[in-house]
Amino acid sequence: MAGAILLVDDSIPLHRLVGHQLEPDQVKLHSAYDGESALALALSHRPDLILMDVDLPQLDGFEACRRLKANPATASIPIIFLSADSIDGDKIKGLDLGAMDYITKPFKPEELRARVRAALRSKDDLDAATMIDGLTGLWNGQYFQIQLTAKLALARRMGRSLACIVADVDHLDALNASRGRDFGNDVLRSVARIMLGQLRAEDTVCRLDGGRFGLLICGANRAGAAHLTDRLRAQIERQLPPRGSKIAVTCSFGVADTHIADDASILDRADAAVDRAKQSGRNRVCIARHLAEEEQLAA
Repeated sequence: MAGAILLVDDSIPLHRLVGHQLEPDQVKLHSAYDGESALALALSHRPDLILMDVDLPQLDGFEACRRLKANPATASIPIIFLSADSIDGDKIKGLDLGAMDYITKPFKPEELRARVRAALRSKDDLDAATMIDGLTGLWNGQYFQIQLTAKLALARRMGRSLACIVADVDHLDALNASRGRDFGNDVLRSVARIMLGQLRAEDTVCRLDGGRFGLLICGANRAGAAHLTDRLRAQIERQLPPRGSKIAVTCSFGVADTHIADDASILDRADAAVDRAKQSGRNRVCIARHLAEEEQLAA
């Protein structure tokens, strides 16, 4: 395993300890001792991974993480929090801010190395993919799949819910045929802008393909995500179409969560729900059902 790691902690002995424990993996270790320095070094060195203490001078680890994730130049750098505090609330806060993992001190060397290896593999996967959708500027479907796998694993470890939302622009093919592809592209860019404006920094929104968008909402169940989704639906209906046209533009939505879908099917269940929304008249939100309920209705 090779890679550059930025360690952010105000304890000099900890830097020596981590350096010794990661020495067999031949990583390059950079050091910062406060939050402000971490921001500067992350921007200048672009490490493959940041290991960051929560309790830091000047700027605590949570705020440093929030700023790193808000900056497009550093947003994709994975962050693992290191903390002597094992309170679940702090772990959840860190993960909600966009960190990919949380290790409680004192940690075992083999645990640290395993978590670091997993994080660096994830970064390699992200770097290998073309992750930006050229039309909307959102992350693309490859990035969505990587994030879905990572967020599902975290949700499982923390015992938390993850909501998956699929949105589909209604009648996009007809809009392209009647008004031209430039108009349809403007619609997609406007939908992307509205979604970005409504989501938190720790949530994920991607353009999957065509007029389909995928959203991952951390710590939300399908009922809570449905409220957010209906707000998005209403805002899209109210603000679109672009260029002052009188043509109505709407989206249909499907919502699923980890309480009714296993790791392999949450996206499929959200897709099935958006199909049901379209069959029910479009411009609406449908929540995925439990499999037993779907089988009963199909019988």
